[in-house]
Amino acid sequence: MNIKKIALTAGLLFLIVFLIFVNIGLNISGPARYEAKKDEAVLTVVQRRFPSIHSLYRHSFQYVTYSAVYGEKAYLFDNEGELVMEKDYDDSMIEDIQALVAADYGIEDASVNIGYGYDNMVFAVEEGDLMVYYDYDTYEIVYYLRRNLI
Repeated sequence: MNIKKIALTAGLLFLIVFLIFVNIGLNISGPARYEAKKDEAVLTVVQRRFPSIHSLYRHSFQYVTYSAVYGEKAYLFDNEGELVMEKDYDDSMIEDIQALVAADYGIEDASVNIGYGYDNMVFAVEEGDLMVYYDYDTYEIVYYLRRNLI
């Protein structure tokens, strides 16, 4: 009789631990899988109109937007894959922003992406604790944040 109770208790304990790990796994990877699926759906919509675009950069600030650079154009899409903005693009623009970041914040070869800030396309720089967005047309800072200052 005692052995049956011990086996039942051990089985229930095993089941509880198993369910806890499944729940942790779903809560950690579930949202990431959802976002990846959404990103793929947006890319599919974008590729119907622009077949040459093979990847998008997801940017979330005021809104979730997706950007892509192809040839001499930079494109900005909303979270449904509809074109929001299209602007002329040149590789030297990234070099200009990297030079500004190096001069102002001492960060060499910063990763620069295109996003949306307030009412225009921006160059988004997010390195370590620094988050700074430069207006696409004027290179003026439109958003600045230093995280973890304390």
